[in-house]
Amino acid sequence: MFDLSWTEIALLVIVALVCIGPKDLPVAMRTLSKTLKAIRKMGAEFQHHIDEMVKEADLSEARDQLREIRQFSPREQLRKAIDPDRTLERQMGGSPQEGMPMAPPPPPPPPPPPPAPGSEELGQPRSYTNPQPHNARMQEQAAALERAPALLPPTTALRLIEEARYWHRPAFLPPEIALHHGKRTTILAPSQPHKTRETATS
Repeated sequence: MFDLSWTEIALLVIVALVCIGPKDLPVAMRTLSKTLKAIRKMGAEFQHHIDEMVKEADLSEARDQLREIRQFSPREQLRKAIDPDRTLERQMGGSPQEGMPMAPPPPPPPPPPPPAPGSEELGQPRSYTNPQPHNARMQEQAAALERAPALLPPTTALRLIEEARYWHRPAFLPPEIALHHGKRTTILAPSQPHKTRETATS
């Protein structure tokens, strides 16, 4: 602590023996050790307070830097670099949008086509007739669902009904044969041409 060599320590002990005396030397040593402990404790507390102050200063600096980062605006920094005293902004006359040309207005909608002759009588408007009702598809789906098996869910049945028109009979299967008036007739899909084959009945 005090950077004393052994010779200096021995010299101090001899001086203490001569000045204090061997009788009071233990009491003086205890007092000296207590004083040194108190000094060390005060030094440790002082160092602890210094460390806390340094930490608080570092935290405040970090907090200030974070606030600056949050408030950073590239547009404002660029404006300060180009026009710090706002003279250009005053000369341009306010916001930059004011001097920009306006977009042309949209063209007017085209006029409605003239009515066909004979479609309007006595100022009455034409009536449009739709050959199919608005819910024709729903009616077709309901009729198809009535023909579908009851064990299929409605969504699956509708999907299968929609996909049925794309189904094709595999080419490796033989054609279905039915007897019609004593003749063998090949049953083909509706998209294929109808062919009949007459053979002798067995």
